Amino acid sequence: MIGIRVDVNQKIATGHIKRDIAIALCLRKMGQECVFISADENCLPYLATYDFKSVILGSVWNDMESELSKLEIVIKENNIESLLVDSYMVTERYMKKLSEITVVTYFDELGKFGYGCQQLINGVLEPPDYSEAPGKALLGPDYVSLRQEFSELPPKKIRPNLDRLMITSGGTDNYHFCADFLEFILQQPQWNDLQVVVAIGEFSEDKEVLQRRYANEPRVDLYVNAQNMSELMSNADYVITAGGTTLYEVCAVGTAASCYAIADNQLEIVQSFHERDLVSFAGDFRRNPKETMQQLLMQMENAREEHFRREQSIKLQRIVDGRGAWRIAEALVNAPNL
Repeated sequence: MIGIRVDVNQKIATGHIKRDIAIALCLRKMGQECVFISADENCLPYLATYDFKSVILGSVWNDMESELSKLEIVIKENNIESLLVDSYMVTERYMKKLSEITVVTYFDELGKFGYGCQQLINGVLEPPDYSEAPGKALLGPDYVSLRQEFSELPPKKIRPNLDRLMITSGGTDNYHFCADFLEFILQQPQWNDLQVVVAIGEFSEDKEVLQRRYANEPRVDLYVNAQNMSELMSNADYVITAGGTTLYEVCAVGTAASCYAIADNQLEIVQSFHERDLVSFAGDFRRNPKETMQQLLMQMENAREEHFRREQSIKLQRIVDGRGAWRIAEALVNAPNL
């Protein structure tokens, strides 16, 4: 049995559980059983569609050491021989204890300490040096876990004009970017003919406000917890997104994009995309919302040119092939023994 330890709530982006589900589906195709383990029941609506086994610890999601005794019982009762941990809340003691019980693979995107587990995953463009880490390191965009819909997509078809914009912030939007930028762009006279697709997560605090405000606005298409993100991105001429997993989805689809940051762990990611001239970085929305939106507006003006969007598309689709979830599933199955 393979275990996946993950949480989802208003603080943890839904990208975590979605990438883990993508891995679990690959494991299922390999004939492997897996169980999702979570602090609370927030994960259950995401798992229901796929009929995955789940265990709810009844613990506190941001105090993971307090769950160790319960988790040890779950690991032993379910004969979990390989455990994937996907949380920023782990501690050195937590990881050390788990790694003594079973083989642990950890999604590392913070690099706070050595972790001491058997395998580490870091799918960023420029991962840190793990040469001193005791376990095996699975590094780079080949290990970005995306849903099957983003796997091995055809070259993006580029339209002459930028007529359709997609904006998203991922599963959460604690800084109200989508609501603020949507209002901002609709007020720009030079973009009067622009169709705007807004994709927000189930935990967005602005969900009901946006639904009421734009219910009768023909220029706005609002999607909550969309299940066809690759289609929405493919149909857009330009995407504006927060840093994170969505950036790699943009790569797979090949739609030119701008990005902004709304979390500390996104800053290095968006900077590396910007420095490689893959995606334009507009700024940290938390600190400079008005300036960030102005930068996004300028970047959209630059993207009016069909040639620019075509060149960006080619570069993006060279980065990600969408098979990262399969590679991670293989690594979990073949994880080194204790």
